[in-house]
Amino acid sequence: MAGKIHEEQHLVTHYEGDQTGTMKVPMIINAMLLTSDNQSQQLGVGNAVVDKTGLGWVITQYVLKIKRLPRVGEQIVVGTRAVNNNDYFCQRDFWVKDQKGEVIVENTSIFVLMDRTTRRMHKLLPEIIEPYEADQVKRIVRLPKLETIEGASVAKDFSVEYFDIDPNRHVNNAKYFEWIFNTVDQDTLNNYYPAMINIRYHVEIQPNQVAHSTFTMDHDTLKSDHKIFANDTLCCEANVEWNHR
Repeated sequence: MAGKIHEEQHLVTHYEGDQTGTMKVPMIINAMLLTSDNQSQQLGVGNAVVDKTGLGWVITQYVLKIKRLPRVGEQIVVGTRAVNNNDYFCQRDFWVKDQKGEVIVENTSIFVLMDRTTRRMHKLLPEIIEPYEADQVKRIVRLPKLETIEGASVAKDFSVEYFDIDPNRHVNNAKYFEWIFNTVDQDTLNNYYPAMINIRYHVEIQPNQVAHSTFTMDHDTLKSDHKIFANDTLCCEANVEWNHR
């Protein structure tokens, strides 16, 4: 039996929307993370408590399935629960429902605890994870591997600025979605939406580095391949499957 469920109402504001009037993917991620932060706070294991251990939560992979994007002005329900964990990895699921209760966005994520000083993964602490009442397992879910799509690539560089860094002292993971989608051409963004996003984080991008984002699209399959580098190191990669709006 998976852990405690936490849901919150959320009104999609105009600044969370794009030119098509639908909610931007980075804003969906931020709304999901806010919901999980609020749940942690209610359970007595919020950021202030985790900070005292010298550790911080880090996401290693997301797999999002999007039936449709929420619309600006729409009241949605954002939910989450910690599903299970082993000694080092946690599975946390997120979802977005419309007012009829239909799930329009699903997100499976993998979290780890990182030592803030060494920047290395740390074994999970029972006092931090037990309040979620997630299942204890030997192996957690294996999320899909990333595939490489052949073809001509487009690339853009993005400077890492002060406000891109979060309290864990690394680039906020939602920022990577901005770098991914800001590399995609406007015709694709105006006519298609991302129905599936599989994104994996490999190496933290540091302050004052330059994020080099590449985009390769297969127009026959409507699949794209995205990679983000810093100093020639692959830091993040993603696959996206696109549907007509």
